[in-house]
Amino acid sequence: MPDLYAINLHLQKRLERDWRDEVRAPEAARWLDKAGLLRNYRNGLPLRRLLRAGRIAGQEQHPNQKNGTWFIRRLAESRDPHAILMARERMRRYLPIERAYFPAGWPVNQDAPDFWQELGKTVAAFGYLEHVLTQTCYALLATAGRAADLVDESDEAPSQWYQRIVRSQTDSLYGLTRELERVLGEDPRIPCALREDLVARLDELRPWRNAFCHGAWLHVDEDGSASLHHMYQHEGVAFAFRPNFTLKDLSDIRVRTADVTFRVAEAASITGAGFALAAVMPREYEPRNAPPEPQ
Repeated sequence: MPDLYAINLHLQKRLERDWRDEVRAPEAARWLDKAGLLRNYRNGLPLRRLLRAGRIAGQEQHPNQKNGTWFIRRLAESRDPHAILMARERMRRYLPIERAYFPAGWPVNQDAPDFWQELGKTVAAFGYLEHVLTQTCYALLATAGRAADLVDESDEAPSQWYQRIVRSQTDSLYGLTRELERVLGEDPRIPCALREDLVARLDELRPWRNAFCHGAWLHVDEDGSASLHHMYQHEGVAFAFRPNFTLKDLSDIRVRTADVTFRVAEAASITGAGFALAAVMPREYEPRNAPPEPQ
């Protein structure tokens, strides 16, 4: 791995020494090869690779497109030949992150295996809930009876019905909750109280799902609690999510998620669509004893 700091410092020192505002990549590649910092072959290919990866301070491409010409511009704010000599801290903001200084397993390298394991289980439980919601909405929308009812409706009804089926396979948790609310409301066999309770439980869980899947876990303490940074929007105003979670908090939310998953499946069974969940929610039965041998 080339020494990125030495490469960037040498380029900036040469630009300062020669009083130049910028240098083309092929010439810069020759500078680096002469200094023994980066080999120059195939018209500066190693340097071009670093430029494409965004690892050279002051790099620019004109025009800004795939085949544009690469330049390295001078970063010093004056024409002082010594301006760049002690510039490590000032140059740091222009340089790529020094990956070699980060610990293995970053950013989940903190020594809290129980926490990370429980977090993974909780996120997986949310994924399974969305899968069951997808299968339930699809089953309730794609029944033969619903398709037959479309014959007597408007010409747009089949197209709208098909679009709902497609969305039910790809929507997020919010969209799936709204679709479930609609399809359950369209089935007279589902009590209104059951539908409202199920939707309310899903809406309560959605912020947790969004926070766990999209938030950043900044620190895990020795006691197993972790700091989560996540912002969410409510009525156009941004709020910070609850900052600290313990192992028990994660476990409780995972249990609630599994409970809602069962409730969704039970609602599907009431409508006769439970068959669609047979593959995704297999039931484990006790093995039956073999029949007695005939005498």
